[in-house]
Parts: sequence; structure tokens; C-alpha cells
Amino acid sequence: MTERGRATRAKLIEATLSVVRDVGYAHASTRAIADAAGVAEGTIYRHFPDKASLFFAAALESGTAAMDWVPGLPGRAGQFTVEENLLDVLHRLAALQQRMVPLELAILADPELAAQRQRIVTAGGPLPGGPPEAIAAYLAAEQQLGRVRADVQPREVAVVLLAVLFGLAVAPSTAPGAIDRGRIAAAVDVIVRGIAPLAP
Repeated sequence: MTERGRATRAKLIEATLSVVRDVGYAHASTRAIADAAGVAEGTIYRHFPDKASLFFAAALESGTAAMDWVPGLPGRAGQFTVEENLLDVLHRLAALQQRMVPLELAILADPELAAQRQRIVTAGGPLPGGPPEAIAAYLAAEQQLGRVRADVQPREVAVVLLAVLFGLAVAPSTAPGAIDRGRIAAAVDVIVRGIAPLAP
């Protein structure tokens, strides 16, 4: 991609975030985004295959620090405790999840976005922001070290952890928009006790 192309893509993402902040995902049209970026609407499709891809890129853009850190999680096996590592990754992902939940809800409510997402899944393409594999790989590495029970299914535990995070993100809170670290800690504690090696 050329320097100009990178600059245009960055402008589109910035414009998307701005429009979404103003009207939400459900009402953010590609025309409004193009206008905010100062480009023709067709320019969007030179950089993103569809509206859903643009939305995912925008939602993930400000979460790059969390997403860049997640692939290194398996390398932390054997360091700190399993609970500390899982708490660390969930705290990092919680901020990203706060941006992703409105997008996920918009996709569920918008037939066009839902259809685009389903096409990606059906084609076997990755959906952006897929930390389940890194968490599963981390748990498998801990399993090899004997710090997670041998009968535990790492992928299933990863899905449960992320489902808990999603549930906490949409659950009523005393401080809307805040990351409820106490609830995350309580959920991780329950899961870690369930996957810990059995005492002899």
C-alpha cells in the first residue's frame, strides 16, 4: 500500500470513529463516513471489502495495544500464576470489548452487516480481533506444565472466558462504561478453580 493509500485508510477509520460517536453504528452510513473523511463514497471500497470490515477495523484501531499483546500470551506460560495471566489478558481485552459490544449489537440488528459477517465466517475467513486462539494456546501451554488439568479443553475455556467478558460488558453496572474489575476477578477466580489441577 502506498503512503497515500495508508493516509486515506487512516482518514476513513478516523471518520468512521467520529460518525459512530455521533450517531452510533446502526445509523453510520458509508456516505456520512465518506463525507467526514472528505472522499468519494466509492473510496471506502478500495480500502475495505464491505461496511462490516470498515467497522471492525475502526473498532479495533484504538485497541491495537491490546491486540498486539494478546499473541504473546502463550509465551507467558509458567510465569506468574494462571489467574494473574488470565486477569491481565481480560483487563486488556475489556477496554477493547467496550468498543466491540456496540458493533456486535449493531451487526445483530442490521441484516446487511449480519449477512456480510456470515459470508466471512462461511468462507472460513478470520473475523478481526480473534483472541480465543491465543488464550487457548496459553492454556494448552499451561496444561503441558501441569498448571491446568489435563482433561480441560483449552478452546472451550477460552470461549467461556470471552463469553464472561461479553456478558459483563452488557450487564447492568453502577458505572456505565466502566470496566468492572471486581466482577472480572470473581469470574476468573471461579474458572481458575475449575481448571486447576486436583489436589492429591
